[in-house]
This record gives sequence, C-alpha cells and structure tokens, in this order.
Amino acid sequence: MSPEPTTPFPARHAAYLVEVDARQAAATDGVWGVYDQDTLVEVVAGLQETGTGYRCTRQIARLDEDPIDNIEGHSDWDADRDYQQLLNDAAFMAHARTDVPRLLAIITEQQQRLADLTVKVREFRIPLRNTLGGYSELTVERGPGPFDALWAVTDGAPRQKRFWHDSAAAPGWHYLSEAGPAHAYRHTVQGALALADEVAALEGALLDNEIIKARTQQAAPGIPGSAR
Repeated sequence: MSPEPTTPFPARHAAYLVEVDARQAAATDGVWGVYDQDTLVEVVAGLQETGTGYRCTRQIARLDEDPIDNIEGHSDWDADRDYQQLLNDAAFMAHARTDVPRLLAIITEQQQRLADLTVKVREFRIPLRNTLGGYSELTVERGPGPFDALWAVTDGAPRQKRFWHDSAAAPGWHYLSEAGPAHAYRHTVQGALALADEVAALEGALLDNEIIKARTQQAAPGIPGSAR
C-alpha cells in the first residue's frame, strides 16, 4: 500500500480541501470589495473610492441590476429586494477572498491540535452510527512496539481482537493474531479515524438491521412471547 499523502487537512476531506486551497491561491490576490452605484454592483480587488468614482487593481465581476431569477419563492420580490440580493451575493463573493484562506487556516490549526493530542493518546473509541437503540463501538488504536506511529481500526476486544482491512481483495474484519500487526497497523491517525467513520456507518446499519429482524420475529403471530 502506498503511503497516505501528507497534507495539513483531515484525511477524509484532504483531496477536496487541497483543491480549494489551489483555487484560492490562483485567484486575484489582495482584499476584494463591493462598489455599489445604486444601479450597478461590481466586485473588485484593491477598491479605493475617490469621491467621484473608484479605483481598483482589477475588476472581478459585474452583477446585473436586473438578474434572471426563476426561484418560485422570489416571485413577489420588487426591484429593491432584487437589488439587495445583488448586494448580498456581491458581499459573499468579495469576502470569499479572505474568508476561504482564513477557514483553511482554522482547519489546519485544528488538525495540528489533533496531531499534538494524539502524541499522548493510545486509542479513540468511535460509536457505531446506529439509530434504533442499543450501543456498540469500535476502536482506533495505536500500534505496539515498532508500529507505535501507525494506527488500526479494531473491534476493541481484549481477546481474539479483529481489525478492519480496507483492501479491495479482502475488505472487512480479520483476526489480528492470524494476519499479524503489519497488516493491521498501517494508517496515519487521520486515515484511521476516517476509515473508522466509514466502518461505524456500515456496522451501525448492520446493527439496525439486526434490531429490525429481532423485532419482526418477536411480533410475528404464533411465536411464544410475541405481541398480541
């Protein structure tokens, strides 16, 4: 298995956030602003109002004062409401230039805090995502000895422990004692947590199906103890 790519973002969303980061880095630099002429709305970079107009380093977008709007809920809007929506959309566009980098920085900061925390943590317990009652969980745990920097998704059993193998050839639970630690402990903590979230959804659905099956059998007529 090839090493998981290293990014400052959570593994589950890393590919998407890397794309977002690339798009924001390629966009026109600087602070964007909104220039409102009452009949025309423009989003520009480096806005400087002069008193008789404005100067900018680059025009980003010009929004139509009479936009096409086929949203059913807007059928009763008048010209003032339409124009206010232009201003709202322009403000969103302009602030995105600084909002997106700041949000990416917040995600990176939180990811670093998680990384710092996991230096001291040996395991995480992840509840199954079932909805019909009962409680069960799986474990994301750090490997022993030479695998101390790697993680696995396990069932947390004290004996006959199983780990979740995500290979295309043999996905699912495997006994650790049979496969060996090298096959189990092979994820970064971010990768293991992302995998655990997927497994928690799968196992939660199975648990719900078992509950539905048990309730159906209990309610079936002619079975002792069934509902009457």
